[in-house]
Amino acid sequence: MAAGAIAVGMVPGRAGAQATLPSGFTDQLVTGGFTSPVGMALLPDGRMLVIEQRNGQVRMIRNGVIGPTDPVGTVPSVNTSGGERGLLGIAVDPRWPSSPYIYTHSTHAGSPSRIRISRFTVTGDLAGSGNGALAFDPASRYDLITSIPDNANNHNGGTVRFGPDGMLYVSLGEDATPCAAQDTSSLRGVILRLDVTRLPSGSGGPPAADLITPPGNPFPSGSLNARVIWAYGLRNPFRFHIDPVTGALFIGDVGQDSWEEADYAPQAGMNFGWPIREANAAYSSSCAAVGPLTGPILAFDHGEGSAVMSAGIYRRPPTSFNGFPLTYEGDYFCSDYYTGFMWRMKRSGSSWAVAPAVPGQPSASHWGTGFDTVSDYLVGPDGALWYCSQSSGQVRRVVSTTSDTLSPAATVISEKAPPGPVEN
Repeated sequence: MAAGAIAVGMVPGRAGAQATLPSGFTDQLVTGGFTSPVGMALLPDGRMLVIEQRNGQVRMIRNGVIGPTDPVGTVPSVNTSGGERGLLGIAVDPRWPSSPYIYTHSTHAGSPSRIRISRFTVTGDLAGSGNGALAFDPASRYDLITSIPDNANNHNGGTVRFGPDGMLYVSLGEDATPCAAQDTSSLRGVILRLDVTRLPSGSGGPPAADLITPPGNPFPSGSLNARVIWAYGLRNPFRFHIDPVTGALFIGDVGQDSWEEADYAPQAGMNFGWPIREANAAYSSSCAAVGPLTGPILAFDHGEGSAVMSAGIYRRPPTSFNGFPLTYEGDYFCSDYYTGFMWRMKRSGSSWAVAPAVPGQPSASHWGTGFDTVSDYLVGPDGALWYCSQSSGQVRRVVSTTSDTLSPAATVISEKAPPGPVEN
């Protein structure tokens, strides 16, 4: 395996040790007992779905404990050969409960292997007003896309998330074929933007490409594959997050020989340069760039880590009084899967930089430490930063122990994305 290639679920690490955090923050256990948890998604009522990479199970946390129906269901025919395959991502339809669907990113155990982006219909206590039990039948599967290459057992991407525009965004690695990241017809090294609002109910698929192609994508006259692409030039964007205020994407793109990077995509059609560049460093001249290249907002070398994990932009939920202090609103966090270092980034105008250190911070550049083998993060309904640890089989959360006196409604700060990419 090349340096910097993430092998999720294969690395021994801490067994539920607390992270080291600045003064005024604490790391708490929510619940354990998971087997290589790799991704999370929230239901509108606060229930959390947790997926397990190796067995394809979807499990649920409600009120801090495993849900009454366990598992909620199992994604069928998941290929787990190699460290980076399996059930890798999950998202909940934002129209829930009228559209009771979950969406998954998985590697399919067919011949040849393919990545599948699929939808499942969920039944049970959809509103969360009873015992909270949910279930899905594998036979309810509706495949959105089944043709994504999976020739190599690494560089598969793995995130599915909905943006505030109601579109489904999907990350795909370049399948260990670097120049494919500069080919917008290949569905490799890209982030997709899909419209799921016109899909029929029930099982089936895949649909005609024009049914899931939304307006506003950057290549409307390109190939059928190009029409669903939002961003490209990525090596392995295993985890990305979406700003719920601006809709901008924050992408953790796992590096190759020397560099890890976090990328900022405030608009469509941005090319992040792989393999012509690895972060800001020249890497390969074997393929031609398609359009201008955009550099990262954070790059760190392999002395500090070798598999970047996006932890997301912090937006305190409007119903939470227990979120991070207001000075953290709009800050971006990312960590490294192997070293466990966490960075906090702050925006000033159109640029991003590591935020100034705060009291108790482990080091000048690292806001926190101890986040090794963490494979996904999200801001919970309580305003805490929730995460899942693969080695410990736990879901934990970073909680602020200080409080602001402002009402929750005052914590949502409106901002506009800059008009275009910063080229370098």
